[in-house]
Amino acid sequence: MPKKGSTDKSGRIPFHFSVGFNGMRQLSVFMVMAGALFWMGAAEKPPVLIRVHLQAPEGAKGDVSVSVSLFNPPEKVAIQSLPELTEKDLRKVSTRTDGTVLLEFDDFGKTKLEVATSTGRGLIMVVIVNGRVVYAPRIDTVLTRGCLLLPADSVTPEEILQSNADVEKYRNQKLKETTH
Repeated sequence: MPKKGSTDKSGRIPFHFSVGFNGMRQLSVFMVMAGALFWMGAAEKPPVLIRVHLQAPEGAKGDVSVSVSLFNPPEKVAIQSLPELTEKDLRKVSTRTDGTVLLEFDDFGKTKLEVATSTGRGLIMVVIVNGRVVYAPRIDTVLTRGCLLLPADSVTPEEILQSNADVEKYRNQKLKETTH
């Protein structure tokens, strides 16, 4: 073993590390904890949940409807438990210059939005992002372009980035499924 401060043939100072039994146990606990932190950090983020529901028909109960609280105006409404559209129907989420958030749906989502706004005229359409009601307009027109404009700051920049990453992931999964 070279003396402390001496160099090896390449001119570098060799590094020697020795630990006793207790040191090894502490080192292995540290390594396990570091690995767990790395694993947690490397885990995929959960998808951003974007759901578009229609108000449930009058008198609907049980598994068919769920009650939600709206804030502007403050009221409780029953919505259909199954959404008309979800994040899997999205093509892209973006923020416009005025801060509003644009949801652009794929072809299937576009059709579903058109049908929902056609059959749901006069009902309330409730948009929920990660469990928050972000928009709840009364349907007065049929939406035929496959886009839905949400109020400014209703979706966070992080949620927008994650949504677009999720859209890309879903698109790649669909491509894999169709090629196999």
